[in-house]
Amino acid sequence: YTGIKPIITIYHWDIPQVLDDEYGGFLSTRVIEDYRNYAKLCFEEFGEKVDTWITFNEPYVYSVAGYDSGNKAMGRCSKWVNSKCVAGDSSTEPYLVSHNLLLAHAAAVEVFRNCDKISKDAKIGIVLSPFWFEPYDIDSQADKEAVERALSTYIG
Repeated sequence: YTGIKPIITIYHWDIPQVLDDEYGGFLSTRVIEDYRNYAKLCFEEFGEKVDTWITFNEPYVYSVAGYDSGNKAMGRCSKWVNSKCVAGDSSTEPYLVSHNLLLAHAAAVEVFRNCDKISKDAKIGIVLSPFWFEPYDIDSQADKEAVERALSTYIG
């Protein structure tokens, strides 16, 4: 024992190819139940050994870079956004994927809270990659309100 405490990230942009081929992965609501089952398997298998769990790594980046600009996995976007993309719809897919990711996150948290193998002190969360904003003019109320709106958009 080295004192190192493991942290498990359940999903880090690694959807099984078969799920992407079968129904489009996170483009489909079908992924929510599959993700719930996968999370349950992870909790039951490793719950007694792990106290810190991450459902998703950077869902915003996955959704936007993967389904809007197409410059990261899954590489989907509209041609008008990136001429290298061969499939995708930048006007809808990032929103569908984000929605399904958040529903899958909620499903995993529900399973986590009801799993007997998880210790009462264990934690679960999601890794966000927000932008940070500061007012251009620190004395401007309008700038401060703009910062609040921007931060609310990115980190809630």
